[in-house]
Amino acid sequence: MSIKVFMLILSIIFSSAIFAKNSINIMIYNCNYLPYEFHAPNEAKETVYTQVLGSLLELKNGEIHPKILQAGYFDYKNNEYVLEMKENTYFHNNRKATLDDLEFSLLRYYYVAVNENESDDGYLGNIVGINRISELKLRNYQRGSVEGIKQEFPNKLKIKFSTPDPDFLYKLTDWNLSLVPMEELAENLIDWKKYPIGAGPYKVLEPGFKNGSMQLKKIDSSLTKSIDEVNIYTILCKDVEYDISIANIYPNFKSFYTKDPVLQIGLTFMNANELGNNINFRKFIQAAINSNELEKYSTVYKSVNLNADTKETGNNIWGTKHFKLDHNPNLVKYYFNKIPKHLRKKEWIGTVYSGNSEIPPEKAVILTEIKKVLAGYGFKIKFVTFDQQYVPKELAEKAAFDFGFYRIEPHEYLYRFARLLQSSPDIYPRPLYDPILESLYENAVKAKTRDEKFLMVNKLNDYIHEKVYWMPLLESGKGIHYNPKTVEKLSENTTDLLFLKVDEVVLVKN
Repeated sequence: MSIKVFMLILSIIFSSAIFAKNSINIMIYNCNYLPYEFHAPNEAKETVYTQVLGSLLELKNGEIHPKILQAGYFDYKNNEYVLEMKENTYFHNNRKATLDDLEFSLLRYYYVAVNENESDDGYLGNIVGINRISELKLRNYQRGSVEGIKQEFPNKLKIKFSTPDPDFLYKLTDWNLSLVPMEELAENLIDWKKYPIGAGPYKVLEPGFKNGSMQLKKIDSSLTKSIDEVNIYTILCKDVEYDISIANIYPNFKSFYTKDPVLQIGLTFMNANELGNNINFRKFIQAAINSNELEKYSTVYKSVNLNADTKETGNNIWGTKHFKLDHNPNLVKYYFNKIPKHLRKKEWIGTVYSGNSEIPPEKAVILTEIKKVLAGYGFKIKFVTFDQQYVPKELAEKAAFDFGFYRIEPHEYLYRFARLLQSSPDIYPRPLYDPILESLYENAVKAKTRDEKFLMVNKLNDYIHEKVYWMPLLESGKGIHYNPKTVEKLSENTTDLLFLKVDEVVLVKN
């Protein structure tokens, strides 16, 4: 072989290596906001934040492992949790992360609640002294303001709960509690001065989000096999070949759904009008709607209910058990006639959150069926969308219920009920003050073991079901849709996958 031919072959091999695809295009659909803005849909925010903020810990084969942290564990001798930071953890603005950053990041939403003049039981409501933030009306971070959180230099944060929370470390696998640099946040501690900056595997490139897209670049040099660049779009571009879509809008894409159900559909009744506060109306809805029938209108969502002759198996996202199906045509008319006549003769609205004022087809068909079923019994309703994080007052006063799509952590089965408490910032789709409900929630918070917590959550769940404060209908795993021509698999560890993690995506080899 001549030297010229040899050099030509080397050149081809080298060029192929250089130009092999090592970037991906992600499509976020149904988003009129910045994809990391507070009011943006959850699927948009988690797509950005999982890459940029990452998580303190992660799950592998059901076990908790360090991610950004060096370690996280429970110290049985001192009855406290210990979080250990790595020696050299840097934010994307090149500032070294400190114990103050870790403490602030865990407590951030408590300061947000003070700034927004709201209450927040939060993920961490059982930490000793956590209420001091609201009692002192602290709007910004102060080291040591919470008695149960102590810094031990050089790298340990010690956290003491009044009773050990058996789910605490699981919560740290979520981006919501990952490291954030205080100086990059706006005054309200929710929004960003420019764009998200964290300590995750990817950083946002200038100019941030612009003209319907943003670009991320890999910053973690240890991820030698991971994708280098990520392009995120909220507007369809004809000349872009998409590799991953958050919405199932491409017929040739493959779909992956998480093993655990993490998406839920349910009705929450409004407290801003006489109808939503009427238990006969709520019982009417509970008896009229058959979630097993609604399941037939979706290829993804499954009923949360069991038929009377179905054996209970495993856990689900509404607690640790399924409810027996309450659909009962014989009771529908009974409860309907007990509703005051001036309320049942009126046409009501149902509220539906949408990031772009449109309801996706797979959800619209479910709404159409609910409307049809209720009309058959003489109850008239039409559905309207809103695009804010919480239901606005002007809609709540006219709405019978909120038709909600919620993102739920399968490893945190209590906090999902916090939205029904008086401390919830979403003030209309929840019951009026009920001391029994508040007490049952508090008892579950104080549970010392997972078994005890299961028991307390089920008692809470039963009570909510009896009062029909919240009516579960359908549940589904998280869907991620990908182009099989470019993406071989989303992760080597799909068993524990709850979010799209770009650093775990495996591309098709050219």
